[in-house]
Amino acid sequence: YAISSSDFDNDGDMDLLLGGNLYNTKPEVGRYDASFGLYLENLDGANFKTYKENKGFSLVGEIRDIKINNQEIIVSRNNDSLAIFNYKSR
Repeated sequence: YAISSSDFDNDGDMDLLLGGNLYNTKPEVGRYDASFGLYLENLDGANFKTYKENKGFSLVGEIRDIKINNQEIIVSRNNDSLAIFNYKSR
């Protein structure tokens, strides 16, 4: 549902944040709720790296939009409050 890009690690290339989930589905299908978001660090060109610990993006809920404003990540979630994160690039 949501993708945003910025140079989060200040190395000159664009990194990605992704978010999703969908709770309002047919009962026989079940909820799509396995995503907690994902940070993809761009190593160069089209080579991306993920992190399991200590670095990344994790948020519960139905993420609908991700906006970057200076050093803030603003995330809107369906039927929930805004989530605002401050980040510091290296």
